Amino acid sequence: MAAPGRTAPRLAFSRPRSALRDAAPALLGYSAARVVGLLMAWVYGQSHDRSTLQRLGTFWDAGWYVRIVEHGYSVTDGFIGAHGIPYSPRAFFPLFPWLAKGLRTVLPVSPGTALVLVSSVAGLVAAWGVYAVCRLCHGRRAGVLAAVLWGTLPLALLENTAYSEALFTAVAAWTLYAVLSRRWILAGIMCVVAGLIRPTAMALTAAVGVAAVVEIYRCLHGRGRIHWSRPLVGGMLSPVGWVGYMLYVGWVEGSWGAYFHIQQAWASGFDGGWSTLKWFGRLLFDQQSSTGIPLSDAVMAMTLAGYLVLFAITLVHRQPPVLMVYSAALLVIDLGNASPYPPLARFLMPAFTLLLPLAASLARLRSRGTLAVILGAAALLSGLYGVFVLFLGSAPS
Repeated sequence: MAAPGRTAPRLAFSRPRSALRDAAPALLGYSAARVVGLLMAWVYGQSHDRSTLQRLGTFWDAGWYVRIVEHGYSVTDGFIGAHGIPYSPRAFFPLFPWLAKGLRTVLPVSPGTALVLVSSVAGLVAAWGVYAVCRLCHGRRAGVLAAVLWGTLPLALLENTAYSEALFTAVAAWTLYAVLSRRWILAGIMCVVAGLIRPTAMALTAAVGVAAVVEIYRCLHGRGRIHWSRPLVGGMLSPVGWVGYMLYVGWVEGSWGAYFHIQQAWASGFDGGWSTLKWFGRLLFDQQSSTGIPLSDAVMAMTLAGYLVLFAITLVHRQPPVLMVYSAALLVIDLGNASPYPPLARFLMPAFTLLLPLAASLARLRSRGTLAVILGAAALLSGLYGVFVLFLGSAPS
C-alpha cells in the first residue's frame, strides 16, 4: 500500500533505535516549531502576570479532564447544557486522563500539569508517526517537512495543552503506519487504543476496515503475501475501543444511547453538513460591517478551506486508500457536525494525512533558505494565534 513504484522500508517497528536516529531531524524540527509557540505564549503570560503552564492545563475543555483525573467520572460542573441536559464528564473518553493520573503517581505535579506533559510527549510521538507515514509514501525529506508542518498548524498549541488531540494523532499515525506495513493485528490493537481517546476513532476504524477488506480481496485472489485471516482480525478489532466505551456509558447510565444523549448537552450531533453550511452563510453574509469577522472564525474558515483544497490535491496524488479514507472520514465527521459553531478546525488536527502532498511539494524545493523562511513564518503565525487562543479568545475551535 505504499506509493506506486516505491518499496516501503520497514523503518520503525523492527529497529526502534536506528529508526529514532533516522527520525531525529523530523523530531528536532517539530520540537523547534513547538518551542517557538510555547515561548511566545510564555512571554505574553509573563508580561501580563498570568501563568502560561496553569492556563495550558486548565482552559476550557481541559477543566473536564482535570476533574476526571482528580475525581474520576463522578463529579460534574453542575451546569445544565442544551435541551436541559446536564453536562457530564462521560462525554470525554478515558485514556488521556488515565495516563495523566498514572503519571501523577510518579511525579508530584498538578492534574493540569500531568495532562500537559502527557499531551506534549504524545505530540513528539505523533510527529514521529507523521514522519514515518510520510516517509513511506513520499520519502525522507518530505517526512521531515510533514512533521514540522503538523507542529505549525494554526491550533498547534493544543499539542501542548490538556487536550487529547495530540495523543489521538500519535496513536492514529502509528495505526496507519502499521496498516501500510501490513501489520494487521497490531493495527487493530492500536485502533482499539485510539478508540479510548476520542470518538473520532470512528474515522480510523473506517480506514482500517476498508484497507482490511482490500487486503482480504487481494489475499483471496492470490495477490497478497499474508493469510487473509490477519487483516480480518485487524479489521474486526478496530471498532472495539470506541464501541466498548459507548456501551459502557450506556450500561452505567441505564440507556444504550446515553453517550449520544450526553453529547446533546453541547448541542453536538450529526446533520450531514447543514449546520456547517449555515455557519458559513452567517460568516459571509450576516456579519455587521462595524465589527467584521471575528479572528477565531476567520482562522477556522481559512483552515477548513485549506484542508478542503489539500483533500482535493490528495485525490490527484492518489495516496494509499487507507490514508484517503481516513482523511475523508475525518472531514465528514467534522463538516457534518451539528453544533452551534460548526465546523471545528481542531477536530481536523489529527488529519495530518492531508499535509503529505504539501510536504512532498515542499520537499522538491532545493533552497534550504526558502524552506527555512516558509517554516519559520508558519511557526511564528501559529505561535501568534496560539497566544490569542490561550489568553484572549474563546474555546479553541
